Amino acid sequence: MRWKFILYLIMANILWAGNYLAGRVLRFSMGPFTLNGVRWIISAVVLWLIVRKRGEIVPLLQEWKAFLLLGFIGMFLFSSLTYWGLTMVPAGEAGLLSGFTPLAVLVAGFVIARDKVRLWQWLMVAVSIGGEILLLGGGASTQTGSIFGAVILIFAALSWGIYTALGRRYRYRFSPLVLTTGAAVWGAIPSALLGIWNLSTHPVTLSINSSLALLYVSTMASVVAFMMWSAGVNRLGSGTAAPYMNLLPVFTALLAVLLLHETLSATQLEGGLIVVAGAIGAGFSRTVPVTVKETQTSMLE
Repeated sequence: MRWKFILYLIMANILWAGNYLAGRVLRFSMGPFTLNGVRWIISAVVLWLIVRKRGEIVPLLQEWKAFLLLGFIGMFLFSSLTYWGLTMVPAGEAGLLSGFTPLAVLVAGFVIARDKVRLWQWLMVAVSIGGEILLLGGGASTQTGSIFGAVILIFAALSWGIYTALGRRYRYRFSPLVLTTGAAVWGAIPSALLGIWNLSTHPVTLSINSSLALLYVSTMASVVAFMMWSAGVNRLGSGTAAPYMNLLPVFTALLAVLLLHETLSATQLEGGLIVVAGAIGAGFSRTVPVTVKETQTSMLE
C-alpha cells in the first residue's frame, strides 16, 4: 500500500515536468497569465464534474476562506509565477530551479502543518539538495535566461511549499478531491481576472500543438497531478513527500533534452542520480500513522 502512494508522488512530478515544457511552448501562443486563467477555468470544470459523478459535496460557500486561501496560493500564485518565469527561462533551467521546492515543503510543513520531520528525512533532503547543487552548477545558468525570471521561479517554489503545508492542515476536513476542486474553483477567479488583463498585451494565437499543450496543462498537469500529490502527501506526510519534489528537476531536464532538444551535461546527470537516491532514501523512513478517515477519503485509494 505504501508503495502505491510513493508511485503517486513520482507520477505527479512526471506530469508537472511536462507542464514546464508545455508552458515554455505556449509562451508563443498566449500571455503567461492568460494561460494560467484558461488552465484553471478548464481544470475547475473538469474537477467539478468528477466530484458530481462521485457524489461528493464541495462546500464552496461555507468553506470559502479555506478554499480561497489554497486557491490563491496554489493555483493562482504558484502557477502564475511559474508560467511568467517560463517566458524568460528555458524549460530545463526552470525545472532545475524547482529544486528549491523540497526545502520549502519541509519547512512550511513543519511550521504550518506541524508535521514531524525525522533526522533521516532531513539527511536525505540534504543529499537531494547536494544533487541540486550539482545540477545547477553543471549547466543551468541564468545567462541563457533571466536573473529576474529565476527569482520569479524561486518564489513559485516557495508558494508551492506553503500550499502543500496548508493542504496538510485541512486533510481531516476534506478529501484530496474536494480540497483540490474547491481550491481550483476559487483559484480560477483571480487567475481569470489577471488573464483577461493579460489579453491586452498578449493576444491568443493557438495552433494544433499549442492547443494540445493547453489541454495537457489543464487536465494531466492540473487535475491528475494535483490529486496524486494530495493523496500522497496526506498518506505519507510532508516530511516524506518533500524529497520527491527533487525528482521534478530531473524529469524536467530529461524531457527538455528529449522533446525540446536542450542540452544536459555529465555533471547534471550525476546530480540527477543523487537527487533520485535522496528521494528514494526518504521513502524508507517511517512516517506518522494516519487515521482511518484519512485513508478512506482519498479518491486514489
